[in-house]
Amino acid sequence: MSRKKTLSRKKFLQQIGLGIGAVGTGFFFPNVLAAGIGSTKRSGAPKKILVLGAGLAGLSAAWELRKAGHEVTVLEARNRAGGRVSTLRKPFAEGLYAEEGAAAFSGSYTHALKFIDEFGLEKTPWAMPEKPIIYHLNGEKMTVAAGETVKWPYEMTEEEQKLGPFGIVNKYLIETLPKEMTQPDKWDQPPLLQMDKVSLGEYLKNQGASEGAVKLVKNTMWFAAMPDETSGLSTAVSDFGLFMSGAPFFTLKGGNDLLPKEMASRLKDHIKYGSAVTAVKDTAEGVLVTTTEAGTAKEYKADEVIVTIPVKVLQKIRFEPELSQAKRKAIEEMPVLNLTRTYLEVDRPFWQDEGLSGLAYTDLLLGQVEPHINQNSPDSSPAILDSYVTGETAGNLGELQEKDVINEVKKQMKKIYPDVDEHFKKGHVKAWSTDPYALGGPSWPGPGDVSSYLTDLQRPEGKIHFAGEHTSVLRSTMEGALRSGVRAANEINQNS
Repeated sequence: MSRKKTLSRKKFLQQIGLGIGAVGTGFFFPNVLAAGIGSTKRSGAPKKILVLGAGLAGLSAAWELRKAGHEVTVLEARNRAGGRVSTLRKPFAEGLYAEEGAAAFSGSYTHALKFIDEFGLEKTPWAMPEKPIIYHLNGEKMTVAAGETVKWPYEMTEEEQKLGPFGIVNKYLIETLPKEMTQPDKWDQPPLLQMDKVSLGEYLKNQGASEGAVKLVKNTMWFAAMPDETSGLSTAVSDFGLFMSGAPFFTLKGGNDLLPKEMASRLKDHIKYGSAVTAVKDTAEGVLVTTTEAGTAKEYKADEVIVTIPVKVLQKIRFEPELSQAKRKAIEEMPVLNLTRTYLEVDRPFWQDEGLSGLAYTDLLLGQVEPHINQNSPDSSPAILDSYVTGETAGNLGELQEKDVINEVKKQMKKIYPDVDEHFKKGHVKAWSTDPYALGGPSWPGPGDVSSYLTDLQRPEGKIHFAGEHTSVLRSTMEGALRSGVRAANEINQNS
């Protein structure tokens, strides 16, 4: 189909209400990512391999290595698998849950789909809101129904006012991004490489977007939360070329963590939880990994190692010999996205009394608001209002005590739902920047960071290999993490 095929305004408004961007881009971009990264067979004798980290990257690496006949042990600091794929069930009412990290899958996630289908996990389509959405922007609160024309509170051209958020994305991004965005292996070649030189904000303005239009996109699109600190290349390849080329989007019924849980259950004899890595030493005889387990140091030996630990945590691990200067620089300077989510459990989805969807986009401290409802009894059971905050504000929130964050978010939430206090039951906060095994959300390259650091982040050093979403051009995606693990496993298989 033509990349410039248009959808109805009603469809646009429904799609922008998803909170994950433009669902309709599946109509514009052919999904040419299906081939993904294939696995390879072992070319020599089996080896003893240590995989550091049981997130999706570590699990996929272990899976491939086990399939190739290697002896594999996964060392995981937490008491669970999944890393930043984490579904929150406690302390909420029975049957109620919300995602702490990775929010949704795309139909373009070939590696994820391979596991999801093999395990028989049930998909839940990401429902498009039919009811009105609340916007609180530039001091003005608006309730917008699908198909309704509104006056957006920013200085924009007459055309941009008529287009609205999704129409602006369509005009300045969808219709202008190079077709190579669906070919991630070409990230280091023109025209994609040039896109890494500019921020998303600069790119939009270069296409003719006004300052007000950029602000509107910033406050209504998750991928544009930090437009001046986001690589145009990352937006093109990861957000549009990968994620949005694979509509329809979906979650896993029961929680997205069911994928890593199922992978881990089938590797259970090969995963050691509560093993926090402190040092990695490459020797002539192999690799020696030191961990702390229940306060006691322990050593593991292997022929080779795959490190899938988040990039900020990686800075705290001692390597012998010291990693190359280029590798250290890449690890130290690759940005990550600060992310703080605050969950307010309420006695029921009271916003439905006013015929609202529960979804809100704001430039307030509480960021974007998403509702989570018990699907078994959606009208009367307890529900959640989830405040999703990124960037500097998220970092500042994360430094506060939980009760103070909940109180502040509740105070801000009253600007959206004035009677939230009457329904509030309990709150919970997840600040990824204070999680000792993450120290932030996913990698979030700024202008120039992909071309400066990605190759060095991927490159093995001696017998030490590296994976994780931060080593993939498909940054901040579950698919990027899975593919990175396969890539690292292939490096070992090809040299075995």
